[in-house]
Amino acid sequence: MKSLYKTSSNYRRLLIVVLPVSTLMKGMLSYDRLIFRINQLYAPLHQLTICNKRSATHLQALSAKGRNGFTLVELIVTVTVLAIIVAIATPSILTQLTRMEAKRVKTQLENALALAKAESYITRQDVLVCLSNDGIQCDRNSDNMLILFVDKNGNKNFDTNADTLVLNQYFNLKYSTLKLRVGAGRHYIKFWGDSGKPRGHFGHIKYCPTSTYNDAMYQISFNQNGRVSQKLNQDHPTDCDG
Repeated sequence: MKSLYKTSSNYRRLLIVVLPVSTLMKGMLSYDRLIFRINQLYAPLHQLTICNKRSATHLQALSAKGRNGFTLVELIVTVTVLAIIVAIATPSILTQLTRMEAKRVKTQLENALALAKAESYITRQDVLVCLSNDGIQCDRNSDNMLILFVDKNGNKNFDTNADTLVLNQYFNLKYSTLKLRVGAGRHYIKFWGDSGKPRGHFGHIKYCPTSTYNDAMYQISFNQNGRVSQKLNQDHPTDCDG
C-alpha cells in the first residue's frame, strides 16, 4: 500500500509539471495531439488509483471477518469434525485407562498383603485385612479402600479408639469393584502374629469390571502360608457373579 501511494504521488508531481509545459506547447501541437499526450500521462495514475481502492476494500473485508470470528458454516464444520474425532478416540482412551487401573490395583493389593504378613510377624500381633466402604466397617465388596489394623478388641471391625491402624489403602475405583472371598464366609483376612501367616483364612480378592470398556478380570489369591499370586481370568475363572 505504501509503495502504491508513493508511485501515485510521483505521477501527480509529473502532471503538475507536464500540464503547464503542455499549455506552453499548445501553439506548436494540435489540440487533439495535446489531449492524446495528456491521456498517456494520466493512464498509469488512473490504474494505480483503481488498484489502491481494490486493495483497501479487500483489507476492510478481511478486517471485518477477523472482528466477526467464524461464520455459522465454519463453526458447524469445526464442531462436527471435533465430535467425530472425540467419538473415535474415546473408546481407545477409556480402554487404556481401565488397563492402567487394573494394573495399579494389582500392585496395591499385593503390597498391602505383603505388609500385613510382615507387620504381624514383626510385631507379634494379629493383623486383620478387609475391604471397607467407610474406613471402619469391614465389607465383602467395596470400590473404595482396603484397611489393615490390629484388632485389639476382637470385634472384627476397626475402632479408632481401640484398634491400631496399619494401613488405609484407598483405591477410588472408576471402572471396577473388589470382592473379598475368604473361607467360612468371613469378611476379613487374619494374619496371625505367631507366624505371620493367614492360617485358616486363605482365599482371594477379585477384581471385577463395572465398565464395558474394561476387559480386565483377575484374582489376587493367598494361601495358608501367606503366598500371594495373581490368577488371570483366562487361566482361572474369576467368577465375578459369585
